[in-house]
Amino acid sequence: MRIFLLLVLVASACTKSEPSTSSADKHPTAGHMGAPIAATAPVVALATVVKDPAAYKGKTFVTTGTVTAVCQSMGCWMEIKDDTSQAHIKMAGEKFFVPKTSAGHKARVQGTLTDVTGGEVECAKEASEQMGTPIAKVQLEATGVELD
Repeated sequence: MRIFLLLVLVASACTKSEPSTSSADKHPTAGHMGAPIAATAPVVALATVVKDPAAYKGKTFVTTGTVTAVCQSMGCWMEIKDDTSQAHIKMAGEKFFVPKTSAGHKARVQGTLTDVTGGEVECAKEASEQMGTPIAKVQLEATGVELD
């Protein structure tokens, strides 16, 4: 019996485990991250939000744009733009991340308009340095992101 248990332990120690991957590696560049985007959420053009941010503050909505920059540390933020406007997108509570290779992809984002506060100022500086321009004047806290 002891020999049998010893063989089982040796055999289990020799099994090869899967290599660990980061959160961004688990997602291809295209796909869905975070919570599902609700079919009932209002769709609002990014330009409309930027023109009147007070009307959307604290409200959940869906908007779209092209990804122009992504946090290269974790994928915890991205910048999106349409023809006339841009927005800084942070991933809600860092519960999910976007792939670091998302720049250039179309994004559909469900989120809530928020203010840039506290530690987010450092992310804003990083985004500004990465893009070579100031970050967007509006920020959304995304609960779900779809990339094409």
